[in-house]
Order: sequence, then C-alpha cells, then structure tokens
Amino acid sequence: MQASTTKLVHALVLLAAQASALAPGRLNHLPERVDDWAVEPTCSSWRGVELCCLTASSDPDVDGLLSVAHPEHPQFRAVNELGDPHGALGVWPSAYAAAAELGARAPAPRRVLELGAGAGLPSLFASVVLGAAVRATDVEAVPLAFLAAARGAHAPPPTDFSTAYLDVLEAETDDLAWADVVVAADLLYNADVAAALGERLGRYVAPGRDVVVCDPGRRGRESFLDAFRRFRDAEFVDVDVPGGVADVFDGSPQPTVGVLRYDT
Repeated sequence: MQASTTKLVHALVLLAAQASALAPGRLNHLPERVDDWAVEPTCSSWRGVELCCLTASSDPDVDGLLSVAHPEHPQFRAVNELGDPHGALGVWPSAYAAAAELGARAPAPRRVLELGAGAGLPSLFASVVLGAAVRATDVEAVPLAFLAAARGAHAPPPTDFSTAYLDVLEAETDDLAWADVVVAADLLYNADVAAALGERLGRYVAPGRDVVVCDPGRRGRESFLDAFRRFRDAEFVDVDVPGGVADVFDGSPQPTVGVLRYDT
C-alpha cells in the first residue's frame, strides 16, 4: 500500500512539473548568441506572462570589443550589414501598442500575420499568450532568426509558429489571406512602403479579417491613409503605450502611438 502511494505521489509530481513547463509564463534559458550574433533580451510582462524579445547586443564590451563602434560589434554590424537594421536593434514603442491591440480583440485572433516583424513582440504575444497560429515576416533574415530563437525559449512550445521573408512592396493580397489579423507596427517610414501597405491592407480587410496598424507619426502616414481610404474610412487615434517605453534610437519617451481605426 505504501509503495502504491509513493508511486502515485511521484506520478502527480511529474505531471505537475510537466504542466508547469508547458504553462504560459514559463521562460526557459534565453540564448546569449544566435548564429554568430551576440544578443540581449528586452522583456515585458503581459497578463502575468513574461515575454522576452532578442536583439543585437548593445554591451560595449561584448566579446571583448570594448566599443559599440567596433566593426565587429553586433549593433555596428546590424547598421552596416543589414539593409533594414531596425528590427535587430530594439523593440519599438509601436510593437507594445500592437500587442496591446491584439489582446483587446474579442474574440482573440486565431491566425496572426505580422509584417515587418523585426524583434516580433506582437508575434510572441499572439503565440505565447493568445495561443494563436503565427506567421512573422520581414525583409531581413537576422531579426527573424532572433525571433525564432526567442519563441523557442518560451513555453508552451509553439504548435504553429513560423518566420518567412516578405517584402510589403512585393506582397499580394493572397499573401495575407491566411490570417484573420494582420499586424503592421511602425512600418510607415517612407511614402512608397506606406502607400503599398495601405493598398494591400485596404484590399485585405473584410468580415472576419482585421488589421492592427500602429504608427508613431512617421512621414508615410498620409500616404498610407490615402491608399487605405480608397477602400474604407479610417484615421489614426493616439493610444497610450504600455509601460511608457522609449524610442530605440534616441531614447526619447514615447507615451502615445497612433492606432488605425476604420469602418468595418
């Protein structure tokens, strides 16, 4: 009888440990390197779950280089080796706003496609916290590799999470059709990209298909609105940025971000 009781206790302890390892909020060891890049985490809490994105290390002494201006320093390399380094350098305030917008959707999205994901906080949130299937896309392979590594460090293990190359200028409406929500955080940095994004998303939106577009006031905003408004009325409304995070480049506070509101 005592042996049976001991076995039962051991079994219950094992099941509890397995459940803990799979529960959202469990964060496994974060890598210090991804491929040949030294990386660092940027972490935030969502519904009691800690999410940690990975970006190129900003440590001046990483690998004994003693300066971020060293040609082999990860942030120096990102700026000089990547055509679009922004996603490898930090987590932008618009990404926090986009994650909050996804969390406010009811019902919660089942399939999320993120354009220009970079560090991919909205994708991590959708996958880990909401349990959605996720496709994270970007024009740069390096931040996508960081994002895949970050997702692998969070429990539960992803059942449907992938990364892929996708250029907004080349994307077709069919490239977006898989998702029920498409996310674009801080992508309106020039008129060409903004206009292309507005046209693609304007065509995509339909019953059961939603978009989350967050913008801090980049120069392409009006070009985006001109293109999107060919399909439905829309405007940007300022919302508070969760946690009051700062701009990645200059460290200035960014308390609000514009979020697209449109006629359904």
